[in-house]
Amino acid sequence: MVYTWTKKLHKRLFPPRCRLCRAPGVANLELCAACRAELPWLTHRCARCALPLRRESGISLCNHCINAPPPLDACDALFDYRGPVDGWIRDLKFAQDLAAARLLGGLLAGRIAEDKRGPPATLVPVPLHRKRLAQRGYNQALEIARMLCEQGYRLDAACCRRQRTTSPQSDLPASERRGNVRNAFSVSRLPAGGRLVLIDDVMTTGATLHELARSFKRAGAERVEAWVIARTGVD
Repeated sequence: MVYTWTKKLHKRLFPPRCRLCRAPGVANLELCAACRAELPWLTHRCARCALPLRRESGISLCNHCINAPPPLDACDALFDYRGPVDGWIRDLKFAQDLAAARLLGGLLAGRIAEDKRGPPATLVPVPLHRKRLAQRGYNQALEIARMLCEQGYRLDAACCRRQRTTSPQSDLPASERRGNVRNAFSVSRLPAGGRLVLIDDVMTTGATLHELARSFKRAGAERVEAWVIARTGVD
């Protein structure tokens, strides 16, 4: 109770300011309405892997997902991976900017509320290996997922783990990323509820999310979705 009261008082005394122009923020986010509208929103994407598609194409699946459906049954992304979103994600991962997680998670939560995406799901943040977690001090995917709990979604960060260390995916070419994460995850149990959604910051080739989805399906999950903050154009 004291924490909640203090948090409300802090917001009233120190309202958020836009990260980009320093105007007053909206919806308790460090972003004003004008700058929010200018973000690189991803408006037309493959329903299975979130790869950006040309709106005029009129298609809902990319050629790759048509010819070789991935383990993910659905995937959505908020943004194209470019400025300023790419910088916020880097700051979150490598500069301990946890406020960026609140901003990005809040934007994702807002989009989910607007889209009315069906019954609440159980959210599973992509786990870090314990060594990398100790180095960083937090899991950026978990910090993003926390913001979605305000929309009624359950959070389960203990049902799976990364059982071996892997090289950072960003350091590897696309051809080596799937092998890097093969058998990297262990699922101890399926989360309660019928809808399972993986949460991550960025999707590039999809190797990490696909491997985690495979692990859940081997454990008995019938359907696995993913929500990510940003998607690159690499597939």
